Amino acid sequence: MTADPGPSPESAQDHVLGPLVRVIQEAVADAPWALIGASALRLQGVETPSANLEFITSEKAITALGEMLGVPSDWGQGTYLVANRLHFMRHGVPVFVFGDPVFHGPYDSLAPREIPSLWDALRRVEVGGVPVLCTPLEWEIVLAVVLGQTGRAELLRDHMRANEYDSRLVVRLLREGRVASHTEEALWALLEQRK
Repeated sequence: MTADPGPSPESAQDHVLGPLVRVIQEAVADAPWALIGASALRLQGVETPSANLEFITSEKAITALGEMLGVPSDWGQGTYLVANRLHFMRHGVPVFVFGDPVFHGPYDSLAPREIPSLWDALRRVEVGGVPVLCTPLEWEIVLAVVLGQTGRAELLRDHMRANEYDSRLVVRLLREGRVASHTEEALWALLEQRK
């Protein structure tokens, strides 16, 4: 007799995502917010496993969300990320919400709230009848290169080249993110690299 493995992490995420997005929308009011990382990639057709749901928004919005959920926010600094954050579980799915995050790589830092073209380019993906705002693949590849996540950057490159991407958006993200010239060169070399 074998044990039932239960729902996959992806189906568990999809199950909680709609109701969770409604709560986030209520808490953030007019503040920008988006699903980011592996879950955002998966919803846009890139196979990247992750057990977590990760969102970005403003620090003010994270405070309101924490009060609604009865979860305290705390300041955290990790290897790649500095942010005020909430961490909680929803039906077995770990959820992280980052307020005004700053991502740090070896040479560059990216502060999403300071990059207007990121927020203008959010992708809307329906999950269970609820529109989920996801960071675009162009942002995710810029972030992967800045953070030195070679495997993710190559996975994104292959998907983007097979399905087309917005090179003008990449240029705007790089410019508004004020990345160093060698980071920009590394990204274009990756995108133009032949298999």
